[in-house]
Amino acid sequence: MQRSDILSFLVSLGITGLLIWGLVYFVNEWWGRLPKAVALTVCILLAVMVIGYPIYALARWSDRYLARMREAKERGERIG
Repeated sequence: MQRSDILSFLVSLGITGLLIWGLVYFVNEWWGRLPKAVALTVCILLAVMVIGYPIYALARWSDRYLARMREAKERGERIG
């Protein structure tokens, strides 16, 4: 793991914490005021985001990692 990966991880962790706090606040304060159809739509959108975003972030990280590995291999550096 490189230093840039650690910074990205910490930023991602901070953003995730803020998103979770915002979601908890939204559910506690506003969820009961929403009409049923809107609440269902929001629930589906939140589920897609909660499941999809980590998969997307992992795919982007793996693309960057594999590009670094290919570059190192082309330069003849030791991988690992």
